[in-house]
Amino acid sequence: ADTYQQRLEKFTKVQLLRLKEGTLDFEQKQFESKLIPGEFIIALDERGLEQTTREMAAQLEKWELNSTNRIAFLIGGANGLPLTIKKQARQTWALSRLTLPHRMAQVLLLEQLYRSYTINHGMPYHKD
Repeated sequence: ADTYQQRLEKFTKVQLLRLKEGTLDFEQKQFESKLIPGEFIIALDERGLEQTTREMAAQLEKWELNSTNRIAFLIGGANGLPLTIKKQARQTWALSRLTLPHRMAQVLLLEQLYRSYTINHGMPYHKD
C-alpha cells in the first residue's frame, strides 16, 4: 500500500487512515470522528458498482473537472462497513465480487487509483 500511496502523491494528495477494528458500533464512531463534512464518500463493498480501470479513470477525470477534491474511500473491517456509514456514501463501489481482506482491498484500491491517474496523464503504466 505504501508504494502506491507514494506513487499517487505525484498526482494528488493521499491520506491513508487505518482505524482500529472492533464492533460495527466502535468502527462507526471511528469513521464519524475522521470524516470531514462535505467529503464525497465512496463505500467499498462487494455488492457495489463494478467498473473497469478505464471507467474508474474517467470518473477521476470527471471529479477533477468538477473540482471534487475531497474524496473518501471507505473500507470496512472484518464485519464490513456500518450501515449508517454506507448510507452516507454517495456511491458504492466493488473492487471485486469476492470478499477481500481489508488490507488487500487497500492495496488493490491504491493500485487502481494510481493506474487510473497514469491513464489520465498519458503515462505507459497501463496496458490494454
